[in-house]
Amino acid sequence: MAFKATALDRSATPPWHDPSLAMYERFDDDDLAQDYLLLLRRGSVMRRLAPTQHRGWRQAIRAKAHSDALRIRTWSRDGQPATVWAVLPDWSLTRDEHEELQRKLAWKQED
Repeated sequence: MAFKATALDRSATPPWHDPSLAMYERFDDDDLAQDYLLLLRRGSVMRRLAPTQHRGWRQAIRAKAHSDALRIRTWSRDGQPATVWAVLPDWSLTRDEHEELQRKLAWKQED
């Protein structure tokens, strides 16, 4: 069986050799459910996804949030890799996360 190369898979590798490729090209209901749980737990979620899928993911996760009477912000970023994001409006870093970020930034400024 031959596999055609696509824009996302220049090596023509069968999809089962690279599971991240399938996740990047599309999402399904299970992926969306996992993303929504992460959003509720952490306040934010990011998924690497092909730019052609960004609009569908953003609409689907907003619909899921609206069914729970939640408002969320979503946006996407083209690039390498292309990503989509969703956050709860009142999301912020925890105190520990903020302190860890400050340590990382201070360390980088010393260089």
